[in-house]
Amino acid sequence: MIQLAQRSRANHGDRANDAYSLKSPEDNKKLYAKWAATYESDFVANQDYQHPKVISELFHSQLPQLKSVIDIGTGTGLVGKYLKDLRPNLEVDGIDISPEMLAEARKKDVYRNLYERDLTKPVSGTEAPYDALITIGTFTHGHLGIEVLDNLFPLVKTEGYFVIAVNEKYFHEHNFLEFLLARKIKMIHMDKVHVYGEESAHRDSMNVVMVFQ
Repeated sequence: MIQLAQRSRANHGDRANDAYSLKSPEDNKKLYAKWAATYESDFVANQDYQHPKVISELFHSQLPQLKSVIDIGTGTGLVGKYLKDLRPNLEVDGIDISPEMLAEARKKDVYRNLYERDLTKPVSGTEAPYDALITIGTFTHGHLGIEVLDNLFPLVKTEGYFVIAVNEKYFHEHNFLEFLLARKIKMIHMDKVHVYGEESAHRDSMNVVMVFQ
C-alpha cells in the first residue's frame, strides 16, 4: 500500500511538472481537459495543495468588505469556494481557458458567472469593472506571462484591489515588482508563502503574494 501511494504521488507530481512546461494557450487547454475530472481528487489531495485556502484567507484578512471579485484562472473553483465560505455575500465571477475546468467549478455552485477566455487577449463580455481581482497558479512557468497583467487591469475599478500570487522564481526572472511599480500601483501587502504541504514533492515551492491597488 505504501508503494502504491508513493507511486500515485509521483505520477501526480509528473502531471504538475507537465503543467509547468506548457508552451501555449492550446497546450494549457489540452492538459487541463485531461486533468479536470481528477484534479482535486488526486493532485490537490496528494500534493497537499494549500495555496487556494491560504490566499483566500489573505484576501479576507487584508481587504475591506467588497461586493464583487473576479477569480482569474478559476480552475476547478477552489478559490471561489473558500472566498464564499469566508464572505457569503461576495459576488464571485471566474475566468479560465479550460471549459472542462470551468465545468468542475460550476458544480460548486459558488460562482455568479463563469467565462471561458484566453487571457493573452483583451477580455470582454464580463461584469467588469469588479471591486477586486484574485489569481493564483496563473503567473508561473508554462502559464501566463507578465504582459497579461495589462489585460487584467481594466477588469477592476480604479480604486479596486488586486491579490496576485506569482511563482517566486518566475517573479524575479520577469521583474514583476518593477513592472507593477512602473504602473504606479500602491502596494498594501507583500510576502512569500508556501504553495504545497510538507508531504508534497514540490514542498519547497514558494510564491510571492502581492496585495495592491
